[in-house]
Amino acid sequence: MEKKLLTLLFLFLAMHVSAQKAAKPNILLIMTDDQGYGDFGFTGNPYVKTPNIDRLAARSTRLTNYHNSPVCAPTRSSLLTGRYAQRTGVRDTYNAGAMMATEEVTLAEILESNGYQTGIIGKWHLGDNYPFRPSDQGFQYSVVHGGGGVGQPGDHIENFVRTDSSYFNTVLSENNRKVETKGYCTDVFTNYAVKFLQEQKAAPFFLYVSYNAPHTPLQLPKKYEELYADLKFNADFDKQKDQPWAAMTEGDKADARKVYGMATNIDDNVGRILQALKDQKLEENTIVIFLTDNGNQQLRYNTGFRGLKGTIYEGGTRVPLLISGAGLFQQDTDVKALLAHVDVVPTILEAVKIALPKNLKIDGQSAFTVLQGKTAAKPRTFYNTWNRGWPEPYRNAAFYKGKYKLTAFNADPKDPNSFGLFDLEEDPSEKTNLSQKHPQIAKDLRKGLDSSFVDISASPNLSQRRVIVGSPHEPVSTLTRQDLGGTSVNWLSDKATGYWAITVRQDGFYSFKSINIKPLSKETRALVRIGVTQRSVVIEEEKPSAEFDKIFLKKGDYQVGSWFEGRDGTTGPYYLEIAPSK
Repeated sequence: MEKKLLTLLFLFLAMHVSAQKAAKPNILLIMTDDQGYGDFGFTGNPYVKTPNIDRLAARSTRLTNYHNSPVCAPTRSSLLTGRYAQRTGVRDTYNAGAMMATEEVTLAEILESNGYQTGIIGKWHLGDNYPFRPSDQGFQYSVVHGGGGVGQPGDHIENFVRTDSSYFNTVLSENNRKVETKGYCTDVFTNYAVKFLQEQKAAPFFLYVSYNAPHTPLQLPKKYEELYADLKFNADFDKQKDQPWAAMTEGDKADARKVYGMATNIDDNVGRILQALKDQKLEENTIVIFLTDNGNQQLRYNTGFRGLKGTIYEGGTRVPLLISGAGLFQQDTDVKALLAHVDVVPTILEAVKIALPKNLKIDGQSAFTVLQGKTAAKPRTFYNTWNRGWPEPYRNAAFYKGKYKLTAFNADPKDPNSFGLFDLEEDPSEKTNLSQKHPQIAKDLRKGLDSSFVDISASPNLSQRRVIVGSPHEPVSTLTRQDLGGTSVNWLSDKATGYWAITVRQDGFYSFKSINIKPLSKETRALVRIGVTQRSVVIEEEKPSAEFDKIFLKKGDYQVGSWFEGRDGTTGPYYLEIAPSK
């Protein structure tokens, strides 16, 4: 009898171990916003307190030569698709350039089709209307703010009008429905993340926690602000003349104190998420990835890299990436190979043994065995760029090959010396331009940069994206300044006017509501134009909006504009609601 019991016990344990080995690893991806390479203790910052992330770094494989795009939305599109941002239709952070083509195949879609529960919490920044929302791109659960940042013109109006407190009691969208929250936004996002982890049962999960901090506005709880209130930045460390942070102004220092407070709050919340993994017994089979989306926006310690957010210099694009978990990665190890956001999708998929969909063309390559220390990194090239509006070849672009990097920052194509050539192994701070010393190398990299630009510019998704109105997936489409197009759009100005690109799903009558953020004066004429159809009403009493009902439209593509003609001249709405007429 005892022998039989022992046999049964052995079989049970063997089956349990076998099931554990067969289970797909969970994936937890945490990303912060505008947190630079130097904004952590583990990267040498002597002031900021990030103990939880530092401990995570100590048990992770650390990518020390990893690159994102210079700004938010392009990074996010490449991170989720493995493709250069412009290929996905994402070319800017607003100006109607931050809507990822719905035709793109995302990591979430691939994992969902392979049995994963998928969720995103925090910042999406790839389109707020159908068919560009997280729910349209593979995320079964979503809790996100609007636009590119909390309190920006692309966010919900309830947040936008609270310029001094939008990070507190933030209105969010949970599965495309507005929800009111209580507390500081980073804490709130973590609450949702912990709840998501607590509800995981049998299926593996992919949870993307995308914090909006420490992006501006630099709002934070008082206790975190007080942590750094007495920081003077006047030690010898801060006065090194050969380092960029020595030029910090008093304004930069004030911003740095707030950013460090926000960073410590993030660190506390990362600690909460990692603790929740332990509490739910998910830690051993979860791949944990931590990174930031681009360089720091304000001048402060960044280990000596040149440039800030928005530039193609290392200070704008090189960020830390930590990866650990599920027994798949080396602990406490630095990987110096040139890697980038386009490599994340193929690397994760190889780690969880899921093949890329057939005929899916990506720009990245898997680094899984490199991160495991089993193979050496293969020689590769990498193209990076961003500028306002539509892509330009030499305004803000870079091309990497081996240890060399060519930069085109407002470069003159007729003047080879206006380009920068840097040996990143010897000169990671990009201080010495080698373009005259090594003209042939510069010429070779210039060919790669030009070829990349031509190839990407021919991508079919690099075209105007259109919000689909009149769809049951989105009964009311609220268009914001985030996606307002035109030749000169100042999204924070009352004077801003432009157009939204839409597709009307079916013939019918539609209603429009133009919304300002302050009351319109009496006798103001409000207008809306859809293609060649124009209507106007005169405001008879002070109110912040104007309505246009029962405008008949045939299905098809349109440019929609709205504006107000009043005593202060011509102004534009901040929001335009479109819905089928009742």
